[in-house]
Amino acid sequence: MEKITSKDNKKVKEAAKLLSKGTADSFLIEGHHLVEMAAQSGKLLYYFATAEQPYSVPGYLVGEDIIKKLSSSVHPEPIVGVAKLSINRPLQGKRVLLLDRIQDPGNLGTLLRSALSFGFYDVIALEGTCSYFNPKAIQSSQGAIFSLNLLRLSEADALALLKERGYPLFGTSLDRASPLEGFVFPDKFALGLGNEGKGMAKSILEQTDTNIKISMAGIDSLNVGVAGGILMHYAAYLNGKDKNL
Repeated sequence: MEKITSKDNKKVKEAAKLLSKGTADSFLIEGHHLVEMAAQSGKLLYYFATAEQPYSVPGYLVGEDIIKKLSSSVHPEPIVGVAKLSINRPLQGKRVLLLDRIQDPGNLGTLLRSALSFGFYDVIALEGTCSYFNPKAIQSSQGAIFSLNLLRLSEADALALLKERGYPLFGTSLDRASPLEGFVFPDKFALGLGNEGKGMAKSILEQTDTNIKISMAGIDSLNVGVAGGILMHYAAYLNGKDKNL
């Protein structure tokens, strides 16, 4: 491993620019778990660490001061990596998750983690949705970000793509919606989730095949990360079988 001692080193300054806003070409990841996940998926470009690591990409031996410079955490783990992703590849699976203006990065990362868990391998983020490369979103995804096909499209382009590829779209709404209990999803479909405060845009709900709601008592709505997990789990493992969900 090449040793770097200065925080003004060109490679360190190059990585530091990615801390607040990454791109599909490169973005920062923090901690052993995310670096390991990136390496396993072939997405790790290089890394900085306070001790030698077994990865086959370039590594830089640095002190804790440089790790802190490259980390958004108060008490960072002693390793930071730079990774890459391919965005806007063709749809690949039978279940698509459509995200309409999800603004909280923690919610976005949680939804990505659930999407991978429940077989929604294609995720479309509409304009207004938090960046996939937000540090909190990456951290909350727990590495799922490296195993999903991520797209970012306009509303018009996303709806046109789903229609062209034969994915019926099921929206989520509290009004004029079918209860999830006993609902039957087809083999191939897209599930839409909306903004934390406003829900899915009216312009999208007017074009869905059906809108779905989760029955609940004592409160009128759920956090979108929680709701998304319930819906995706139901679609993957229950799907019409449980009348008393």
